[in-house]
Amino acid sequence: MSILAASVQWQSRAVLARHIRVHLRSWHTVTLPPVCEPLIMLLTFGLGLGSQMGALLWQDRSLNYLHYLAPGILAYTAFMSSFFQSLFAAFIRMHFQKSWEGQLTTQVRLEHVVWGEALWAATLATSYAVIVCLVLAAFGLAGQLTLHWAWLPATIPLLFLTALAFSAVGLFFTAILPSIDHMSLPFFLVILPVGFASSTYFPLPDVPVLREVSMLNPLHHLAEGLRWLLLTGRPTWHLGASAGLCLLLLVALIPLDMRLLRRRVFGDR
Repeated sequence: MSILAASVQWQSRAVLARHIRVHLRSWHTVTLPPVCEPLIMLLTFGLGLGSQMGALLWQDRSLNYLHYLAPGILAYTAFMSSFFQSLFAAFIRMHFQKSWEGQLTTQVRLEHVVWGEALWAATLATSYAVIVCLVLAAFGLAGQLTLHWAWLPATIPLLFLTALAFSAVGLFFTAILPSIDHMSLPFFLVILPVGFASSTYFPLPDVPVLREVSMLNPLHHLAEGLRWLLLTGRPTWHLGASAGLCLLLLVALIPLDMRLLRRRVFGDR
């Protein structure tokens, strides 16, 4: 319980504040990718590919691909951005920049460093998701997208929770991968299968095994929950399932991350 309580202690907030200050020094360059990526995806796939596809059937509803894709991009951004930050960036700060060593010479303990990394990854991913919301709003103003816009701000807390959960997954791999040369393994073996088996970019085929597996995928529930919410204005059980699975990931992985990272940083057994 003390490990989970460390998330709200001032040392964890101090580590988070440090990451925010460093990030803001180059905000004008780091903001470009989260703006361009959803814009390019919506233009190339939503409008380009979507214009060749015609109507798409989702939950017995006929809609164009752009409307199917928009909530999926929002969910995928929170998922992928947090994982990338807690894997690559956290590994670099731990192993190459030696930022963790400097923090641990102060009143900050390892649990605060880990929570600071997780909170930072979730905060950055959520800010990217907010940028995606603005891009979606621009498509709405252009008359290309019609969503229940009043629900859009209500999605932010759930996006943050999802990002926080997958930051714990990223930190798990940060703890066990022997070198930066192995960073591609979790992407190809874990993250891409989870991402593409989640109905973010296309409806899942009606395969019994895949349908059962998707019930354990919080990203699938998030994408479907956001789709119901933004396209129909109806909150569904998918949102609760996504939140519950993300909480389970946090409770299971954060203590495990702490043990593995303690062994890696201090050599404890």
